[in-house]
Amino acid sequence: MSDSWAPLITCEHAGNAVPPAYRPLFEGREDLLASHRGFDLGALATAEALAGTLAAPLLVTDVTRLLADANRSPGHPRLYSEITKPLPVKTRREIFEACYRPHREAVVARIATLVAAGRRVLHLASHSFTPRLRGVTRHCDVGFLYDPRRAAEKAFCGRFLRELACLDGDLILRRNYPYRGATDGLATALRRRFGEAYVGVELEVNQRFARGSEEALSSINDHLCEALLRVLGRKSSCLEGKMDGGA
Repeated sequence: MSDSWAPLITCEHAGNAVPPAYRPLFEGREDLLASHRGFDLGALATAEALAGTLAAPLLVTDVTRLLADANRSPGHPRLYSEITKPLPVKTRREIFEACYRPHREAVVARIATLVAAGRRVLHLASHSFTPRLRGVTRHCDVGFLYDPRRAAEKAFCGRFLRELACLDGDLILRRNYPYRGATDGLATALRRRFGEAYVGVELEVNQRFARGSEEALSSINDHLCEALLRVLGRKSSCLEGKMDGGA
């Protein structure tokens, strides 16, 4: 990895906003809207930190995923939630056009422009996950989601993980956890569309940081940004220091 890559940061579940036309759907469901089902707590702050560090474009959608999930493909059974799936086809189509399509098309358009200019795109999608799901604790602080069949993604995530571990050895870092990076998602769709001109990675940060304190979230974001700069060669690598016998 080098500074010659064109970085792009996105956040598909940045908020839980509900356009006025659809607010009646969520009356009495405020707790659901505020939960991990409604949005990815802390993911926007991470995305903003990464984009600021790299001076990279940042594309986000803050419309709740409970209307239409921007990280699912059209036709996916979980594109719509249990709230919107029973709605008439016409209403779902309106939600799709207003709440789903704009973000996806903006991301595709930005990547297409970069690829047409001869650049290779490094796309980092910022997500977060709830520490416990259905009574099971998820033992992970940061997950790196990628397609293990793609050498560039595998190498990038391996280096990113190792640099982050050098900065904080107490972090629990895992590959393709709590989800698999090659399953349905925005990055998967973009791999098919742009081929080797595109490298896509989803970062999954444990929401315990955002739930804990502003300092806790800021600290993990600082580490992520520092590690990323080292992976891209913009700062000296702690891995090289270790190989040279340093701390």
